[in-house]
Amino acid sequence: MIEIFAIISQIFFITILCYFPKKIVGTFDKKNITFPISIIYLSFLLLFLSFIRTPLRNVEIILVAIFLINLFFLIKEKNYKYLIEYRFIVFLTIVFVLSLNIAVDLKLGWDAQNYWLMKSLNFYNGGNITDLQNFPRPDYPHFGSYLWAVFRSVSLLEHEYFGRIFYLYIFLASIYSILNYTDVSELNKTILFILLVITLNNNYFVNGYQEILVFTYALLIGCIFINYYKRIFEYRNILNLFICFFVIFWIKNEAVIFSFIFLISIILLNLKYKKKILIFSLFFVFIILLKILLIKIYGLDTNLQSGNYENLQIKNLGHYFSFDRFIIIFKYIMISFVKVPILIILTAGVIINYLIKPNKFNKIMFLNFTLCFVFVIMAYIFTNFPIKFHLATSIDRLAFELAGFNFLILITFLNNLKIKKLFK
Repeated sequence: MIEIFAIISQIFFITILCYFPKKIVGTFDKKNITFPISIIYLSFLLLFLSFIRTPLRNVEIILVAIFLINLFFLIKEKNYKYLIEYRFIVFLTIVFVLSLNIAVDLKLGWDAQNYWLMKSLNFYNGGNITDLQNFPRPDYPHFGSYLWAVFRSVSLLEHEYFGRIFYLYIFLASIYSILNYTDVSELNKTILFILLVITLNNNYFVNGYQEILVFTYALLIGCIFINYYKRIFEYRNILNLFICFFVIFWIKNEAVIFSFIFLISIILLNLKYKKKILIFSLFFVFIILLKILLIKIYGLDTNLQSGNYENLQIKNLGHYFSFDRFIIIFKYIMISFVKVPILIILTAGVIINYLIKPNKFNKIMFLNFTLCFVFVIMAYIFTNFPIKFHLATSIDRLAFELAGFNFLILITFLNNLKIKKLFK
């Protein structure tokens, strides 16, 4: 009974924490964007605190202060009405039920046990980012493990799984938020939310893998982009996008590649905005260089995947191309469609969207989807690990991340089913 109360308290705490006042979020007048922007700003703050090596006890104090400020303005601005709508109550109910599942099923995945949990324990036990150079896989980004430690520490019971409840919460919040852009009734949004949770339900919910966070922040990027895609090059929107990009860079290394592909897709179909594209490109180069600089400062590893791609040489590229290798990759990609069924919907959706209405938005999504798949194929063509082992242990997780960066395809597809279109 105590654990149930602690879980409810944790969900309430995270809910208020992730709903910033309008004065902080900005001049957004739509509730659609408040939730995702708040999560992004909160994440960026915590990422900054991890870099300046703020003691975890001080981080807790900062979070409690934010909670109290948000609660005050929630009541003052009367935004609490939004939090008691039936659709949000369904959302909280699902968060609670799946949180109970995490509390019951404490089994972690292999990577989570051997890498992510160990990094999390480093932060929980008073260590900081510099200490990670002495841990296995210093090439793996730290922020997911840092969030794990922070939200474990700030919980009432401080059990390990309370950190993973935060993973679950923002994952479901990202799906909830992006469905706000479907042109359907609130009831249908609720039904869609439940169906998507069932479709996306897998071990990433409970086993500590970081792919759930990459998927989450990819959807939050989608929320910003879909809300402002006609004004994507306005400076405020560029800033919000790149804040989220910078956060996702510190979760998984491949997220940098997926982000780059997303940006390339936007740029190639907006070439007439030359000055703003230059600013857009400089922002991306800046955050890449900033990441490399920070990795060097803290003594971490800059390799994409240690023991694998750093041995790749141009003169040997031809050795990686063979018919058998392509067949093996194709086989496992087909298996990933079964394990991540949302890919089937996205593949059909991107083709149908492009054929029905080949506007700029759908062209961006088509190009992004295609380039993401090319990246996945290239990642396995050039792997130096035993290819079957590498595919069997990672293709479904990489496919899950790909689905996050292409989730807007589903939103557009759902809107294309109605006469009234969201995108013109």
